[in-house]
Amino acid sequence: MRPLLSTLLSISVLTIAAQVPQRMSFQAVMRDASDNLLVNAPVGLRLSILQGGENGTPVYVETQQATTNDNGLVTLQIGAGTVESGSMAGIQWGSGPYFLRTESDPLGGTNYSITGASELLSVPYALHAGNNQAGPAGPPGPPGPAGAPGCDLVRVGNMVVVYTDSQAYGFYQSGSSSGLNAGNWATTTLEGTVQGAVASEKTIVVYTDSHAYGFNQSESSTGPNAGNWKVTALEGEVLDAVSNVNQVAVYTSTHAYGFYQSELSNNLNTGNWAVTTLEGTPIGATASRHQIVVYTTSHAYGLYQSESSSGLNAGNWAAVSLSGTTQGALPAR
Repeated sequence: MRPLLSTLLSISVLTIAAQVPQRMSFQAVMRDASDNLLVNAPVGLRLSILQGGENGTPVYVETQQATTNDNGLVTLQIGAGTVESGSMAGIQWGSGPYFLRTESDPLGGTNYSITGASELLSVPYALHAGNNQAGPAGPPGPPGPAGAPGCDLVRVGNMVVVYTDSQAYGFYQSGSSSGLNAGNWATTTLEGTVQGAVASEKTIVVYTDSHAYGFNQSESSTGPNAGNWKVTALEGEVLDAVSNVNQVAVYTSTHAYGFYQSELSNNLNTGNWAVTTLEGTPIGATASRHQIVVYTTSHAYGLYQSESSSGLNAGNWAAVSLSGTTQGALPAR
């Protein structure tokens, strides 16, 4: 009998980052029982490391929720999920062989079907170094290639943000009746692990796995004011961010957070966050010029700003319940 879900038709080599973290990178192409790719779809996964063989003793078991991309590929880190039993740190990698068993639910739940097991070959055993004393130092090797830069930057019309793994630095110019003033920096400390940054035409957002930081300038009759950071705490697992002209949305497995600027007499006010709770499993997000939509398996949530004679009003989320199976979303251009 054919299994309910055919997965792991393409598995990347499991890799181990520096300093022996207790995680391994995992990629798999997800297909349904008819061999069709599961595209932009939620999947539930249970991942087990077995000692001794394909039906060996589970020494570590975890569950994860993930969403496939446009090619049906799901990417995650083993060791970052919800632990059911065992621990990555407790695995004695020198006492193998070890196998990885995957079980999956194509609807994003916990109705798993066993899809088989694959042996973990030499690369994962680098974790064995974490269980042993260091040996004698060898001779110096040749210099390696230059590492990645220690910071990144995002720019919009009148602002630039440089961010590192612990700080974000916003560069801006305020204005007076005679024009732009001297440049200044506004700095904020980042909590959590940096996930990325995204910009609208008027705002910049840097987001971590626990917080989102919006950088903006309000306006007065003399021009732009000082640059400011507005922070909001994030709930759930951070999934992605999307932007349009005047808004940025960061969404997690449980919430969507919209950063926006309202207007008074057509001058921009201080940036603010609008938050909504998501029902269902998030699938994706898309943006038109003036709206952003985050959609799940059961609902769609639209971020918008109405207008009055003085300009844009506060940002709001409007939700609708979806019937049938969510296929995707397409913005107007």
